[in-house]
Amino acid sequence: MVSLTWSIAILAGVIVRLVRSSPETCVSVGTLSSIPNVTVVASEYLLSGSQIPLPGTVESCGGPDLKANITADICRLVLLVATTPSSEVQVEAWLPEPQSWNGRSIATGNGGIGGCIDYATMQNGAALGFASFGTNAGHNGSVGYEFFLNQPEVINDFGHRAIHIEADVSKVLVAQYYGKGASKKYYAGCSTGGRQGFQNAHLYPEDFDGMLLGSPGVDWLHIVASKGILARRIAIVKAQIEQLDALDGVADGIIDEPTQHRFDPTSLACGTGLLNSSLCLHPQQVESVRRAYEPIANTSGHIVYPPFELGSNTDVFSNNQANGTAALSYTILENFWRGAVYNDSSWTPEKFGERDMDFAVRVNPGQVNAAETDLTSFYRKGGKIISYHGRNDETVTSALSEHFFTGVQSALNINLEDIHDFYRLFFLPGMHHCSGGLGAWSIGNAQKYPYDQALLDPKHNALIALVEWVENGTAPDTLIGTKYENDLIGSTITAQRTYCPYPMFSNWDGVNDTSLAASWKCMPSRFDG
Repeated sequence: MVSLTWSIAILAGVIVRLVRSSPETCVSVGTLSSIPNVTVVASEYLLSGSQIPLPGTVESCGGPDLKANITADICRLVLLVATTPSSEVQVEAWLPEPQSWNGRSIATGNGGIGGCIDYATMQNGAALGFASFGTNAGHNGSVGYEFFLNQPEVINDFGHRAIHIEADVSKVLVAQYYGKGASKKYYAGCSTGGRQGFQNAHLYPEDFDGMLLGSPGVDWLHIVASKGILARRIAIVKAQIEQLDALDGVADGIIDEPTQHRFDPTSLACGTGLLNSSLCLHPQQVESVRRAYEPIANTSGHIVYPPFELGSNTDVFSNNQANGTAALSYTILENFWRGAVYNDSSWTPEKFGERDMDFAVRVNPGQVNAAETDLTSFYRKGGKIISYHGRNDETVTSALSEHFFTGVQSALNINLEDIHDFYRLFFLPGMHHCSGGLGAWSIGNAQKYPYDQALLDPKHNALIALVEWVENGTAPDTLIGTKYENDLIGSTITAQRTYCPYPMFSNWDGVNDTSLAASWKCMPSRFDG
């Protein structure tokens, strides 16, 4: 097999002769199927407003009935790029007509254990004029262990390689289709997509100029392992909210800054009178609740994962059982440990513990934990990162983003002003994982389609804010989140709130309507003084 670099160079040479802005030349790219290492699966010219079927989609990615909304006149290409003799990455490109192209490109990541194209972000990107790209991260499907079993190179694609391949392919296709390279290259992803972004900034800092990273799953193995460990612990969320909600001055069902509070489960013990005899906690249950919101330590006793935030439902992935085991409904742990960590199809997670977690971290399949805090090269090249995280995230504790932010600052040995010059982190109270929740969570989130056309500005849309920062040097001092009726983006707005770059907090002014963004101000800390 020839090298990937060589095959992409050939791909470039052929596309420059074939692809121009017409339906015929877009479709004719299919002749590239004979090029070594690159197979063209589809090449078609599509009109804005149409909807296309995606019949080859596996069930865990939406199934064969899934359809994509075409949001611009585009040349759509689907390529398979062989990364080794035993692995390949699928890359999909939506290339707007040259007269509609905004001169930029945007690549997307994945969720969970990958395997699904992020069509939501691609649809938004094409609608805004970006040359938009997606990838399956080296395998098809977000559920299953079979694609990892005895497939170390497939694990490498998912672990660290796929986004870089996507970036390389996007550069070639953009340059050859438009006759010039993208003026700026962007990336957007949430959850695993956030991990992939930070990892890429560390390993391949030249790939992108700006990154929008939501609920980033950095330290991915500890995140996934935490579900198996927390499954043996009990969460009491409603009682926490009742005790702590109003301390921020607004009784809205949201604990604004959960890291600033402590919750004592003995207050719910039988005999205190706060709960009736059918709901109160017995001594063993009190201890289990306490442990549910404690950090996770490894077998050596060192803390390796911060606690979940108060108000986050840590038992959503399992059915807790009285004997200390749990039936996990969270399939990622079982699938990844079975296929990638232990390479054993008979392994089950019923007795999952710290030893299983520590073993996975030592093996680090596919370098999946390579999202390190040393972003020196990305910082020095002038790259920009906007990250956001819901304070009620039940999948990736938001405390992890705090730790990562301070870790980056420490690794670069820079002050707050300097880190804010390239990396800004926004916490959204009341938002769940990547989107949803009681809070005003819509900020132009990755993986959510469509954007609200009335709020396509740097104040309300984080991707637009990122472009403004990268290209005009205007950093986002605030972002305004929006809450829609029934969480239907673009419908009636029920509330808005101003969010601030960490470590500042969004504080209610104590006077005006809490549903208005202007009623929320940025303060160093609501608890100062």
